[in-house]
Amino acid sequence: MTQLIYATGPWSGRQVKTHVPVRQVVEPTGTFVRGDFPSVKARRMVLYEELLERDFLHLCDFAPQVVNIQEQPFKFQYAMGNELRRYTPDFALTMADGSILVVEVKPADTLAKPAVREKFLYIKEAMYRQGHQFIVVTSKTIRAPHRLDNLKQLYRPQHEPLSMEHLQLLRQLNAQFGCQPISLSRLTATAGFSEPIFRLLAHGLVSCDLDQLISPDTLITLTTQETDYVFVDSL
Repeated sequence: MTQLIYATGPWSGRQVKTHVPVRQVVEPTGTFVRGDFPSVKARRMVLYEELLERDFLHLCDFAPQVVNIQEQPFKFQYAMGNELRRYTPDFALTMADGSILVVEVKPADTLAKPAVREKFLYIKEAMYRQGHQFIVVTSKTIRAPHRLDNLKQLYRPQHEPLSMEHLQLLRQLNAQFGCQPISLSRLTATAGFSEPIFRLLAHGLVSCDLDQLISPDTLITLTTQETDYVFVDSL
């Protein structure tokens, strides 16, 4: 796969990278929704074919381990019984350590079907033999209670840049509170309003439990976020 260079910082909306999927993302039909996701990590519009894929991109954009995203990255052949089949993954994620993680996104009830699960076990084994890391991420992980709602709330401030005032505020908060968890309401009172706290949270410079709905009582830790929920393999 092509090695990509990741440029840090929020994406302003100007396309700075190009990627051509190996197959065309089809036009919307029936109840299916296709669209473009403005990704901070990919620094471009990433195409998605289902709302579940769009929701998965929210997780990827917030995960510090992910530095780039490619949709429909390559075509892959694998043997299942006496039949040679073709498969195109949903995404390939470039990780901070330079490795590539190939990802299939599936509804949990679809993956629970024996024939579907068997297919992806064959694919995973074939991927492993060719040196690819491969996981299937399901709706159970992507749409865990509260987490996705929190990430969508942080979506807009994630696309807004950090200023020197935000970084100075972070230093002030660290000097005042240290590493002890502080409620969002108390940090808001110190900062004067909530926007800079949400901006720091969206950029991963402070952290909280994203599996609990963010509220004034949410405890914020003044350390960088560490998330691994994106990489839960459902196979």
